[in-house]
Order: sequence, then structure tokens, then C-alpha cells
Amino acid sequence: MKNTTILFLVIAMIVLAGGFVFVNGESTITGNVVSGGSLTGEMQRVVISQDGYNYKDAVAEEGKPIAISLDSSVQGCLRAINFNLDGKKYSQYLKSESDVLQLPALKKGTYSFSCSMGMGFGKLIIK
Repeated sequence: MKNTTILFLVIAMIVLAGGFVFVNGESTITGNVVSGGSLTGEMQRVVISQDGYNYKDAVAEEGKPIAISLDSSVQGCLRAINFNLDGKKYSQYLKSESDVLQLPALKKGTYSFSCSMGMGFGKLIIK
């Protein structure tokens, strides 16, 4: 075989393998599981939208567990959402609008969150 043919075959294999990992790699990302407890009480749903390169501020009620989802405006790495609440990390890649990240009931205050790359930020305001 000529060197150009071998080079072409190697590049084609790399592209195919990279495409396979890219397409199938997202399904292996899961959210953190909080052990030793469960989310109890009435679950409230909060839908977060994108505002430029950041998230729009979201509002929830105090004392109720929260189910976070993202609408179709959220794109790219902003779909991988991360919360750090009292030293516990809650993160999940929310591939579709039906995917949910569950958070425990929170006290009044403002809680910051980001995308997985730490480039996009938002606030969850608990009233």
C-alpha cells in the first residue's frame, strides 16, 4: 500500500472512533446520588433558561425539594449544570427537557450554580 492510503485509513479510523465516543459518551454522564437520605415532601419544578452565555435567574420556594430542568434555549456546556450546596455537589448533564436534577429543600437565600466548565453562571433564588 502507498503511504497516502495508509495515512487516509488511519485518519478515517480516528475520526470514526472519535465520533463514536462523542455520540455515545453523553449517555454515561449521570447525576450525583446523595446517600443516607431521600428527598421528601412536595417536589417543585424549576425550569432554567439561557441568557447569553449565562443562565437566567430562577426562583423557588423555601422548604420544598426542587426538580431542576432546562428548557430548549439552554445549549452546549450549559446543559451540564452544577450546584455546590453545603459542601455537597449536585451535578448532571440534562440532555433533554425531560431530564431532571433533584435538589433538597433549601432555606431562603441566593445559591449560585454553574456549567460543568465553570464558564456559565446563574442564581437560584429561594423565597
